[in-house]
Amino acid sequence: MTARPDRDGGEQLGLLGAAWEDVAQHWQDEVAHRFETDHWTPLAQRSRAYLAALGALLDVLETAERETEF
Repeated sequence: MTARPDRDGGEQLGLLGAAWEDVAQHWQDEVAHRFETDHWTPLAQRSRAYLAALGALLDVLETAERETEF
């Protein structure tokens, strides 16, 4: 099976999310709340959307490659 950046990125985003959850258990002030609201949440949402779009594009490219093989 070929490595795919969308899957690798998803794994890395999951690791980062787990790290944030660990930090958030100990960092519970207003600055932490603003960081989560202004930075972490938008980053995670955009990253998931990017990875989904990348996965769809890779699927299309793989299909095109199979259909054009001689």
